[in-house]
Amino acid sequence: MATSSTGTILSDRLVIDMSDRIAELEPNKSPLITLTKKMKKVEPADNPEFHWMEQDPGNRWTAIAKKASTGWVAADTELEVTNVEYFRIGDLVKVPSTGEVMLVSDITAASNKITVARAWGSTSAPAKMGDTANVPIVIIGNANAEGAKLREIMLNEPVKKTNYTQIIRTPVGVTNTLQATKTHGPRAMNWYRHLDGINHAVDMERTMWFGEKGKDTVSGKPRRTTGGILEFLTANVLDCSSVTLTEQSFSEWLGDVFRYGASEKILYACSKLCTVIDMWAQAKIKTVPKEKTYGVAIKEYVSTHGTLFVVKHKLFEGAIYGSMGVILDMDNVKYRPLKGRDTKLLTNRQDNDADEQKDEYLTEFGVEVRLPKTHAVIKNVS
Repeated sequence: MATSSTGTILSDRLVIDMSDRIAELEPNKSPLITLTKKMKKVEPADNPEFHWMEQDPGNRWTAIAKKASTGWVAADTELEVTNVEYFRIGDLVKVPSTGEVMLVSDITAASNKITVARAWGSTSAPAKMGDTANVPIVIIGNANAEGAKLREIMLNEPVKKTNYTQIIRTPVGVTNTLQATKTHGPRAMNWYRHLDGINHAVDMERTMWFGEKGKDTVSGKPRRTTGGILEFLTANVLDCSSVTLTEQSFSEWLGDVFRYGASEKILYACSKLCTVIDMWAQAKIKTVPKEKTYGVAIKEYVSTHGTLFVVKHKLFEGAIYGSMGVILDMDNVKYRPLKGRDTKLLTNRQDNDADEQKDEYLTEFGVEVRLPKTHAVIKNVS
């Protein structure tokens, strides 16, 4: 009895694995796909709905809410704060703008208020503060009496995050007559495979950035879409609509960007932002050799806060995206293909009696974005 081979099985069962090659077709059009794959930021998902846990280490900075009518005066001991959940009785709180230290004696969570002993130690309370803006404060520690009982335990439970995998399909096909016709350049099917391979990678790239998590049913079968990176990034947003972006303001913002996470991060920037950085940072910026960056054009901007690798993103275009940039801590971003469903080229997808050839690229994947505080967004760059 003869054994089966690739020549005897049905032709539409042949699959060409394209997981790595799809990222190499034109890396500067899909730099995030390229870098996540090449930097091994890939973790297959076992289920089309996948989860991860995030643990916030705790917050020390918040603000006293502004009191627009009169401002807070020195006699005020019950203060409204932005994040009352950060506090415990016994906390020592400092107001950097005035130097005053306060001791928290009570907390009223329902009204977002803390009761404090003002002007703790040798510090003094200002006559007025907070009449035009919130007043930043920081918890510097806690003070306890001799023999005191245990302080309240602050529960800081991990938070479960969820995303879906999304099926992206890009078909390509030619008639057998065209395939047999002599043409300049590569054979027709090979050329269209190349072009649609790039289109498939671009669709994946846009999905990774701009996708919205959702789920519905079509003819009784589920259809899922993955939430893109911008859906998860809510912290560290620099809006340049009312300020001019200067090297000083950019450097000050980097202090917040590098407060958490890695000391090296990647800025995916629109053309306009790249120009701004080039204008005032030529002495600080250098090009990284392509053999070290998997074919993606990268420049390196070094600051005292951390190292920023700048990538010009061709898909950040248009009225909104054409004036933005996104900084990612790549340690907290993962490409999540459904196991066995990473990018493949499926050949011979045409009907058995069709005088043509049809292939398709197919990927089912999602995006995992951990710890928004380690990433950042800059928008409305002019």
